[in-house]
Amino acid sequence: MQYLTRREYFITLAGLAFLSASVTFVDWWQRGQAGVSEALLAGGIAILLLFWLPLSVALFSLKKLKLHKTLHALPIWLLCFYIGYRCWGFALSTIYPTMQLGWLDTLFMSLPWAVGTYVIYRAYITYKALQAERLLRKQAELNHLKQTLHPHFLFNSLNTLSAFIVEDPQKAEQLTQDLASVLRHSLDTDNQATISLKHELLVLQKWLNVEQVRLGDDLKVTINVDEQALNYQLPPFLLQPLVENSIKHARQLPIVIDINCKSNKSRLSIQVRDNGPGFPDALLDSQGHGALTGVGLATTLQRLRLLENATCQLSNDSGALIAIELETKHD
Repeated sequence: MQYLTRREYFITLAGLAFLSASVTFVDWWQRGQAGVSEALLAGGIAILLLFWLPLSVALFSLKKLKLHKTLHALPIWLLCFYIGYRCWGFALSTIYPTMQLGWLDTLFMSLPWAVGTYVIYRAYITYKALQAERLLRKQAELNHLKQTLHPHFLFNSLNTLSAFIVEDPQKAEQLTQDLASVLRHSLDTDNQATISLKHELLVLQKWLNVEQVRLGDDLKVTINVDEQALNYQLPPFLLQPLVENSIKHARQLPIVIDINCKSNKSRLSIQVRDNGPGFPDALLDSQGHGALTGVGLATTLQRLRLLENATCQLSNDSGALIAIELETKHD
């Protein structure tokens, strides 16, 4: 069950105070200059007894008693507001002796406000619950995509390793060490939603060591990064599938890949460019929505689409170009 946070609670009290003060001001204006002090006193009492006290007691009671269903919560809410209005009636009679409110008058005055505030409260709590559920679903989908990506990465790396076990045991040993480093980083970040760009590039470099042993001088990767961008946060294993996609679809040697990372206030811009044949027209038209792509690229595009304030643009510019922009935190 969702409840109001402390900040939401105080905003609600402030809003109700403003509403009550506005009513008091109108009452004072209609009375002219007569009874200004009495009107201000009555207004202050109204804020306290008509709104703040009933609402606070009602919220505390629902939370303490763990009442979630309207059938159980609404009577408590109505009772709290009735008691508050009843106290207000007694206080008002001391300020204006001619005003005497009976229990029936108080009941009919409190009923609309009690029902109205309860309906607004439940509507907002329902909205918060839906937002929380949507966030949990999004996080679950992101975790699923991350878990899909890891076996794919491991499978491809083991294929590379197996090719050198007999042919070149020394290279195979070096590959094993680099692969172990990458997997260790993978385990370290498994429960992390984001990591720093510096950390991401370190993992990428370990993976590139594996590919460099396999391809030698046929692979040339250039990484240009703003120093300020190194502490920016991004999802783990975001760059590796993009570089792997460039290597996989290369049609000429050497394979040239340029990675550029720039920071601009709270945004991180990443470009991955290669000298390959570029993206198929169908993929460019759909921008990865529904078109057939490799597992790594498809998963990465899905992960980016699930992130708020993230964009990814596929284009061809003397090869394939992937341009990513993320709104991100940084240290």
